[in-house]
Amino acid sequence: MSVQLPPYRPVKRRSGIAVMMAAFHALLMRELQTRFGSYRLGYLWAPLEVILQMAIMLVIFGAVMKRVLPGMDYMLFLVSGFTPFFMMQKIATRSLGAVAANQGLLMYRAVRHIDVIIARSFLELVIYFITFVILIVGLSMFGIGFSMAHLDVVLLCWVAMFFFAFGLALIFMIIGHYGGEISKVISILFTVLYFTSGVLYSVHIVPEPYLSYLMYNPFIHNLEMIRHALSPTYPIYHVSMSYFLAWTACVNFLGLLLYKACERDLIRSK
Repeated sequence: MSVQLPPYRPVKRRSGIAVMMAAFHALLMRELQTRFGSYRLGYLWAPLEVILQMAIMLVIFGAVMKRVLPGMDYMLFLVSGFTPFFMMQKIATRSLGAVAANQGLLMYRAVRHIDVIIARSFLELVIYFITFVILIVGLSMFGIGFSMAHLDVVLLCWVAMFFFAFGLALIFMIIGHYGGEISKVISILFTVLYFTSGVLYSVHIVPEPYLSYLMYNPFIHNLEMIRHALSPTYPIYHVSMSYFLAWTACVNFLGLLLYKACERDLIRSK
């Protein structure tokens, strides 16, 4: 008596995009868990972190900055500086341990190291942009309004800051993998950037010739453009978005170049 076998059905191979999206989804879910799973406040921690930082700076600098800040409320000034800068900082610094933290998922052939950076960067973008929207809408409910005439400029600045951070993340991933003690210098670098990027104060109060030196910092150009777009009465001097975009292109080129050069070694270390 012969046994009839079920008809052969060839297994459908998923396309490269489908595999990439599946890997991205898995990495994103893992990042959500590791980012907020250990906090009782969960997703509320991101806006609370910014609000607490703002509250401290309002106590320290609020009275002085309200008198010298031209054409803009200081709370709106802080929101438009803190949130994009923190997003950039989180994307860049969290990439230092990206390889070690995702070693388990990186064992799968479909998951590449750059996928980890994409997932982490996208998550931070969503978290901090939503935080930004919540905070500026919240300020408007308390009478601190903002202009909606140039929201396209605000979006452009956020996207540009995201791509700048993504390029930094690729560079720092390589540094974190090979650098050892060098990676500890990164926190010092961002402390310096925090105080020299115009996050806390308006660059208009910086006298020459120090202002000219300060304007070499590309982050100032991005943050000042956001502030001017939200409050057109806030003046901007010597600010160039093309300068920031040129920096963004160079940082991404260097990041992709380093990743391509080190990719085989990273794959062997899985």
